[in-house]
Amino acid sequence: MSREWLCVLPERAAIQCEKVMDDRGDVQAALAGDEDAFADLVRRHSGGLHRSVARILGDESEAWDVVQLAFVKAWQRLSSYDPRWSFATWLYRIGTNLAIDFIRSRRSRERAHRAGTEHRLRVVGESQPASNLADHGEVDWLLSQLVGALTPQQRSAFVLREVEGMDTAEVARVLGCSATTVRNHVFQARKVLRRELEARFPEYLPRANRS
Repeated sequence: MSREWLCVLPERAAIQCEKVMDDRGDVQAALAGDEDAFADLVRRHSGGLHRSVARILGDESEAWDVVQLAFVKAWQRLSSYDPRWSFATWLYRIGTNLAIDFIRSRRSRERAHRAGTEHRLRVVGESQPASNLADHGEVDWLLSQLVGALTPQQRSAFVLREVEGMDTAEVARVLGCSATTVRNHVFQARKVLRRELEARFPEYLPRANRS
């Protein structure tokens, strides 16, 4: 770790701490009837929640529906929020559970999910060739093509841990399971995604690993 990075760490920690304190203050104000305070929470967290849910669902438009419902449920359940948790963790748990329910409902409606083939997730702007996407866009595009091969729990654990960068303990709190279960979901997800990548998009593999 570089000296420059070490200098940045305290600043980032302070910013994160400030956000948590802002969240808790807004929650208390919202509980007292201040709707503007809850609106601040929405503005602060809607973008991040949407990014995470969109990666789980593989569809940005559907993700906004889930995000909207997550905030409705958060407002309805605000009195049950435990301030020992960060508000973001509590909110992501609501949003992730809704995303998992949405996936199960979608599968039930379609009745045609076959890992990595028949159940392909629609991508906003999919007419654009993957080779023309920016690096981060390429990753999202690939993930949206492969994620259908994962179970809802594997999707959620992998996105939160490997894409969003949450630590294992926080992912466990979001998903309501043990850290061991999170690690197992992520391990299995990596295996499945690797298999799907080799079968469907071998051009993205490192040269040494191509058959």
